Order: sequence, then C-alpha cells, then structure tokens
Amino acid sequence: MGRLLGKMLFPLAMCFLLTSAVVASEPRNEDVDYLEYEDFNRQRSLFALTSDNRLIPLFEEPMLFDKPTSNEENPIVISSESMDYDTNTITVREGKKMMVSCVFESDETIHKSDLLWKQPNGNNIDGETNPSLFAIVLNERGSKHRKTSLHFSSVHTRDTGLYTCSGRTAGGETFEKTVKLVVLPSIEWNDKDTVKGALLGEPITVDCGVKSKSGADPMIQMTNGNGEPLDEEIWTIAGNEATIDSLKKEHAELAVSCITIEMHQEGNNEEFPVVDRKDVNVEVYTLPEFASDESVQYTVIDSHVRDAVVYCNVTHSFPPVRHYTFYHGDEEIKLNDKFNIFVNVGLIQGAHLKIHNVNENDLGTYKCEANNIKAKSIHTVHLREANAPAEPKVTLVEAKRHSIIWRVDSIDQEPDLPVNAVEIRHLRAATAEASGVADEDISDSYWKSHSIFMQRNIKSDGIYEINGLRHGHEYVWRFRQINEAGFGDSVVLRAKTLDDNYLEMTDSATYTTIPLTIATLLVIRLFV
Repeated sequence: MGRLLGKMLFPLAMCFLLTSAVVASEPRNEDVDYLEYEDFNRQRSLFALTSDNRLIPLFEEPMLFDKPTSNEENPIVISSESMDYDTNTITVREGKKMMVSCVFESDETIHKSDLLWKQPNGNNIDGETNPSLFAIVLNERGSKHRKTSLHFSSVHTRDTGLYTCSGRTAGGETFEKTVKLVVLPSIEWNDKDTVKGALLGEPITVDCGVKSKSGADPMIQMTNGNGEPLDEEIWTIAGNEATIDSLKKEHAELAVSCITIEMHQEGNNEEFPVVDRKDVNVEVYTLPEFASDESVQYTVIDSHVRDAVVYCNVTHSFPPVRHYTFYHGDEEIKLNDKFNIFVNVGLIQGAHLKIHNVNENDLGTYKCEANNIKAKSIHTVHLREANAPAEPKVTLVEAKRHSIIWRVDSIDQEPDLPVNAVEIRHLRAATAEASGVADEDISDSYWKSHSIFMQRNIKSDGIYEINGLRHGHEYVWRFRQINEAGFGDSVVLRAKTLDDNYLEMTDSATYTTIPLTIATLLVIRLFV
C-alpha cells in the first residue's frame, strides 16, 4: 500500500519542487482525475492526473483557510516550514537548519520571559546555553503578538522528541502546545558533488543515485532547473544517470535536479513521502583562448633606459586563467630586477611581461603559457626592434589664466610604426631650476618624480588643452610621441599662464577703444 501511495504522490512531490509555478484555469473534466495538494508553504494547488501518471497544474492559491490559528481555549500557535499540522509533527533530515515559531495570539499581557520552549527532558531552552539549539523572543511583525522562535543550527537524530511551547499570562494562567520532531538519517548520494564540469567536447555524467540504508530502491526523478523533464536531445538517460556525450559552450547554463522520495511512517499513521533534492550545475571548461596563436610586438633599443612589454591577452577562458608563465626561447623567465610579470585584475583576462632596460639580447621569441587549472594554452610573441617616433613639432596656440592650448604635429612622413599617443609632462619653473641643470638636461627620473604626467591619444587636429594650471606661473613642458615600440625624442620648452595684471590691462584697452572710435568718427565728420 505504501509503495502504491508513493507512486501516486511522486508527481505531487515533483510539482512541489518546481521553482516556478504554472498558473492556469480550466473547467473540470469528469474523465480526468483531479488531486489537491498542499505544500509546506501553505499553498493549495489543483492538478489533473492523466492516464500516464503525468500531473498538469491547473491553479494554485494561498491556503488562507488552512493557516494555523489559535482558538479560544489555547492562544498558542506553532508553525514550521516542514510541519504536518494535522498531527503536529515536523519531519526533517539530519544536518538541516530549522526554525519553529510559537506565537501567543492573545491580547493579554505576557512578559517575554514567560513565553518559552521546553526540551523533551523538560529543561527550558534559552538563547545562551547551547549555540546549536536556542530560542529568541520578539514581537511578531504586523500583529505585535509575542513570539518565540526555536532555532536548530543543524538538527541531529538525537534531537528527535517532543518540544513544548509554554506561555504564562500576567494573570498567572498557563497555556502549552507540543510539537513532535522526527529527525531522519541524512541521505547519502552516490555522488555528493553539486557541480560537474569537463572540458569542451568531453563527456559529462550526473549521478542522481542514492545509497539506500533500508535496502529498498528509492524513487528517483531527474529534471532540469525548472522542474521539467531533461531534454533527451541533450541528455542520454540510463537508470539514475544522465550523460552528455560532448559538451558545448551552450551547455554551461544547464542544471540537473536530482529528486528522491522516501516513504516514512510514524506510528500507526499513514505513510507520507519525504522528499530530498540535490541540484547539480554543469560547468564547461575551455582552453584559454587568444586573438591569434602568434603576434609580433616591437621595442626601441637606443641610449635611453627603456622598458619593453610583452603582452599576453586572453580573449576567453573558463575558469579564468590564474597562472601565467613566460619563456624566452625554451628558458623559463624568473622574476628579478630585469623581468616582472603583471596580471590583469577584473573582467579583462591577461598578463604582460615587463623587460627593464631592454637590449639586443632581449629580442627574439617569447612564449606565454596561460593556465586556468583545467587546461593550458600557449601564445607566441616575436619581439622585434623598431625606430622610435621622431620628435614632434610643438606650437603654443593660446595661454589662458588656468590653462594652455598646444598644437602637436608629427614631422615623420614615413614612420616604421604609426604614432598612437602623445606624452605631455609639465612642472613649475622653480622646480625645474631646482634640478640644477638646463631644462633640456633634466633626467627622466626627475621628470617622473616631480612632474604632472598625462598621455593623450593622437587627435586629427593636434590640439591639446592642458587645464589645472595656476595663473601667472611659468612652467617647463616636455612633449614626446609614442608608438607601439615606445617613445621618441622629446621637445622641451617654457610657457606661462596669464596673470591678473594682464587681464586688467586687456579689459581697460577694451573699454577705452569704444569712446576713442566715437571721437575719431566725430573729428572726421567735422572735416568732411
């Protein structure tokens, strides 16, 4: 009888576990069986049971009429997510978190110390003695009735027993209500993993089987994340296992819900199903991918101390690349004062190798090995020498009170590589003079430590306005162009922002021009 009931209730349990409800309304057909089902959230649903034991949801609505309420004799109301209100029994698996609420639904005054939970041995449960079993007293939201919540951080089979909620009013009247807690042994899945992954193109299998402690074969069903049957065009189902023969990138969004039902009987009551569920998410691992297998990058080698950069940009990888290794030829590069590796942080994956004070010996072929723990890929970079950009032609367009407008033009008609940016640095004249050398001889290190730096993309009109300057101050400026290989020769010059005296003179000249013009016209008119 229990097994037959289980087969009938299995579709009901499946509908209870759907993540999204299907709401519909259809007239009843006398040739179709209809079943009503109430879930732990007090939701009433109506289903049509077809001849092949499929359940079609027709509608669902909150079961307001079945919500546990108090009565005149006893104002105490006990509720829990997994509670059977007909038998006042809570059945739960070992290891689960659980909360049981006890509300004193009465307008009579009751002190918070007079509403409490008692253990099966009669001892009071407080909020301090046991961190895994404790009670919290507060006022219920909305009604403001006094409420005490019994919390199990992780229920154990030893917690099975009767728990009593007791309340005593200010007048000395005592009320009690008892609930029975039944803790079933934890279920043991054949495969405890909740994530299954494999490389692109490889097979993957999800095992939904369980190890039955009773020896009986449990009822098991496999669905997708929405509670629908698995797509047989994607999955091959054999027993309690579902397999994808060859993973594709679009399979990364798939999930499998493993659902098992165990029929449990408490005392002389009828058997009822205990439903357990394990969700397994599918992950598709890929090799780290690059825009191309090989690339050519450039650097400038001259008397300047320059840093060359070898880029290793990853366009796609799952999981993300965690480790990068660079090789020069066949020799792995070790980090030291000359070589350093920087890894991108954020959504854009990649890394770059910085070579300090690059010289001819550093040219050649580099390999970047990108490792995402699941797989490795190699990107080859050929580092070659190229000419630096020529020094730019710089023209002062306009000096303002807090800004200066410059025009920067390239004079190189046939460059090895196109100029893509211009570097502009400036420092106050007094700071430049403190270096002790002429403006043209100020070292790179002094510029880097004392100047304001900005790098702008090349503009077609060559016009750049530099803001944030102090009025009436002289600055020393350095301009140089940049291409993929590096920076070119620099142009150093001085320029000063306008001061208040100049502006006052300009304003006065503007105001006196008008009367002078009028007077001139009058004189001309007199002599005509």
